[in-house]
Amino acid sequence: MHHPLMILSAALLSALLQEGYGFFVRQSCAVGPSPADAHIREVFLITPYKDIVSANAHFQHIRFDRRKYIYQTSHPEEKEKLYQAAAQPAGYKIYAAQIDPERQTPDPQLVQHVKHYISQYTAWPTDHIRIEYGLQYGELYLSLKYGDEEIKVPLPAIESY
Repeated sequence: MHHPLMILSAALLSALLQEGYGFFVRQSCAVGPSPADAHIREVFLITPYKDIVSANAHFQHIRFDRRKYIYQTSHPEEKEKLYQAAAQPAGYKIYAAQIDPERQTPDPQLVQHVKHYISQYTAWPTDHIRIEYGLQYGELYLSLKYGDEEIKVPLPAIESY
């Protein structure tokens, strides 16, 4: 699965903490395997929030994920666990729910999937479509825009075309 997510790092975590994010929701992350990831046992996604209400809404949305967790950085031991995760421990890959600026432009293969999807489900021409990544509750989607019209489609739905 193609995705533009950033790997969680200590520098990124520190920047998020400095921006006032105090709650982080961890969830399982379904990322397509790559040959370099043969040693990876689990993949997680960590989403930052500034308030507990938003973090709890996300947590409820993923209520069936056995690996879900909310880190509250007001507790020093929880902040330390986040820094341990940011160190990318052996056997794990941990992403941040942030779009990587270097990967925010969809690759040509994904653009072809979008064009096929557009031709199947809309009356739009396949040229001049603006494509943007988005995240909601840890799920990647594509925002497809043509003129004043917009549709949001989960990334796996696009990739199946």
